Amino acid sequence: MVGSLVLNRFLIERRIGSGGFGVVYEAWDGRLERPFAVKAIEQRGEAGRRVLREAQAAARLNHPGIVTLYEMGEEDGNALLVTELVEGSTLARLAHNGELSDREIGEIGADLCEALDHAHSRGVVHRDIKPQNVQVLEDTEVRAKLMDFGVAHLAGDTPLTAAGEVVGTLAYMSPEQAEGKPAGPECDVYSLALTLYECWSGENPHRRATPAATARAIGGRARALRRLRPDLPRELTDTVDACLAPRPSHRPSLEELGTAIEDSLDQLAEHVPESRGHVVTRLGALAAAATLGGFLALHGAALP
Repeated sequence: MVGSLVLNRFLIERRIGSGGFGVVYEAWDGRLERPFAVKAIEQRGEAGRRVLREAQAAARLNHPGIVTLYEMGEEDGNALLVTELVEGSTLARLAHNGELSDREIGEIGADLCEALDHAHSRGVVHRDIKPQNVQVLEDTEVRAKLMDFGVAHLAGDTPLTAAGEVVGTLAYMSPEQAEGKPAGPECDVYSLALTLYECWSGENPHRRATPAATARAIGGRARALRRLRPDLPRELTDTVDACLAPRPSHRPSLEELGTAIEDSLDQLAEHVPESRGHVVTRLGALAAAATLGGFLALHGAALP
């Protein structure tokens, strides 16, 4: 699509990313004279249904911590979502490169709590929180933006998945989501806590060598973050660990997680600690594996 004009307005300039449900391009809007992001999804089967769901979810939301949708259209068999172009890097890439201090991870986590609180208050459950779906900004008041609502659940709408079907990214799923059960706001709390756990510790406690082994690990108790990072504030690690409880009813609320993060910010180091330095290579491998897998609508397939 590079070099083509879509929707009689947006000149596609370069490809900037891809996933299981589409390809993302940078495009120039000659009318407003500013760049946008254009996500193109071939309208077949599951992907075709997901793009409409993503647009419906985005239409309910208006928050600085969530990527804004401006326009939706169709051209040459592709559904096109035009969104704001967010300058920055994904949380996965920054964690992979060892570029984030403990405090920066905390600030990102606090922003994501606020963004998810907005989404949940409007009946939207993301269901695919992971480092690859978080865009981190530089030199702005809001440090992170949540993107990609392609597998979101919308309150009051007919589900796109039948009972027992699984959607999301396996290594970041809550147990109830992995079992194909209804996934409420508690599943986003779980996945966000797991994302922060990985950023602070350098390991995803559920990822294994095979999809089947990863799926089996999801229902078990993760090794306590407190054991891996005893230098972090106790309230923070205890709350993150509690958010990874297998039963949704046993997890703290999103507000409680956000409060624990906010209360701990002044105690978090503003440099990358040596205790996390040795895991950068491991994080890189995890990020690469998740990027290759992209977005999963699991019908017997999953990331390792």
